[in-house]
Amino acid sequence: MQAVVFAGPSLPQRFRPDSDVLMWRPPARRGDLHELNLEPTIKVVLVDGYLIQQHPPSPTEVFELIARGHEVWGCSSLGALRAAELRNHGMRGFGWVYDRVVDRTITYDDELVATLDPRTNEATGLFLANIRFGLDQLIAAGRANQSQAQLLINDLRTVHFEQRTRHLCGSLATSAGLNASAVDHLLATDVKRQDATALVRHLTTSALAQ
Repeated sequence: MQAVVFAGPSLPQRFRPDSDVLMWRPPARRGDLHELNLEPTIKVVLVDGYLIQQHPPSPTEVFELIARGHEVWGCSSLGALRAAELRNHGMRGFGWVYDRVVDRTITYDDELVATLDPRTNEATGLFLANIRFGLDQLIAAGRANQSQAQLLINDLRTVHFEQRTRHLCGSLATSAGLNASAVDHLLATDVKRQDATALVRHLTTSALAQ
């Protein structure tokens, strides 16, 4: 098994496993999937794609890839969005972000984007999806309640994604009643990377088992 993986800030290069079965590509833009000339046995993993500066691959473009015989997976960011849209048409979704798009907890694209460092393509701002996941963990552990979580989400939703910094989120979380330890946990959460890492591990493990 081999797989082409379109990834960017959800799975920065320094976190990517070194594997002979993975072919890494930058975030997908309109036309990238259409231009793939691969054997149908090669899987395609859509993690990241352009959502703001350029046009992303359309659902039609993804569906055409599936129609050509490729197994197409999506997670974490644009991949989760496209997998949710095409879940009844052959695309496979994976992970927490995908599940939250499907159940419509995440309904806005801007929860999956953040400001990036142009040199490394890594996020310098915070992804609201990561904050949602961190709050779910804190609630499950009894370290935050639903009211505090909803207050923080509402406050962050009123802020443009480019202004969602660690400092602002920490300040708003403290104002919502979270203690310092809970705030630290929240700011360290990265479910987008967790989903992408788990999907890549799943596919490479499956390949080794074949």
